Amino acid sequence: MPTDETRRLLRVFGVAVTAFEDAVEKGAAPEELREAETEVKTRLEEITVLIDQLGAKRK
Repeated sequence: MPTDETRRLLRVFGVAVTAFEDAVEKGAAPEELREAETEVKTRLEEITVLIDQLGAKRK
C-alpha cells in the first residue's frame, strides 16, 4: 500500500508536469519555461529515487 509520502511525491510531480505543460502551451517567457522544466526534472529525480528504493526492498 502506498505511503502518504509516496502519494505526496506523486501529487507534487503531477502538479509540476501540469505547470510545465501550461507554460509551454501559453508560450511563457524562456525563464519561466526553464524554471518549470527544472521543477519537473527535480521531481522526476525524486520519483527515480523512490523507484530504486522500492526495487531494493524487493530483493
